Amino acid sequence: MNEVELEPQADVARLLICSDLRKNIILSLNHGATTLAELREATGASSTAAIHALRELEKQSLTLQDGGRNYLLSSSGKIVALHLESFVQTVDVITQFGQFWLGHDLSGIPDDSLKSIGVLHESQLLSSTPTDVFKAFSTFVKLLEKAKVIRGVFPIFTPDLLHTFGDLAAKGIQIELVVTKEVRDTILELMDHSDLKNVLKKNLKLYVVEKNPKTTVTVTDYFFMLGLFRFDGSYDYSDELLSYNQQGMEWGRGLFNHYLKESKVFDFRD
Repeated sequence: MNEVELEPQADVARLLICSDLRKNIILSLNHGATTLAELREATGASSTAAIHALRELEKQSLTLQDGGRNYLLSSSGKIVALHLESFVQTVDVITQFGQFWLGHDLSGIPDDSLKSIGVLHESQLLSSTPTDVFKAFSTFVKLLEKAKVIRGVFPIFTPDLLHTFGDLAAKGIQIELVVTKEVRDTILELMDHSDLKNVLKKNLKLYVVEKNPKTTVTVTDYFFMLGLFRFDGSYDYSDELLSYNQQGMEWGRGLFNHYLKESKVFDFRD
């Protein structure tokens, strides 16, 4: 009984996975009703090949034609297209930034975020070079200086960051950071020796998380940046994933909110 029920699903999977043309037709039709000529242009296929592929998709009730002989997705086809697009984007992210994912500990990224990681497909990888070993970090600091809102997860911290945050706090920029206890203590110690201690107390809100997030997350009004730890437990300052894309920033906000829920606000009066 189970084999009979699963066979149509297997047919649909083979139909799409085994043919770039059929896959590309589904993705093209996801943008709306399309003529055969437009499909040929979008896929680079001949009329004969496109029509053959469309007939196969129609047999599985994924596509149909309207009264104007335009091709479009059926209701089922629309659902398939949305998942297919997400899958394609996920594969793109994995292949485009393969070494970034393979060389780092991803245990700090929850499964829900990993499932939607395809939205980072328009990101870019900032990597240090032999002539600019601090490229990723220096770019990060420069980007922060233009931010109007800053939210971040920081299990690591440097004096340079406090100086940057202090300058931003002096301009009235609101900063929210989820940090470990060790980072909180470091920030407090650095603040005691800073001329910007009062403005930091006013505009910097700290949340303390018990468990090391094993990732750095920074989300502002115009960019999102992700950093990861190596498998030996050390933080990799040389590689950071950067996104200006709205979907990427939403993904980053989701990751920040995940750790915000697991943390407790720190009262500077304590």
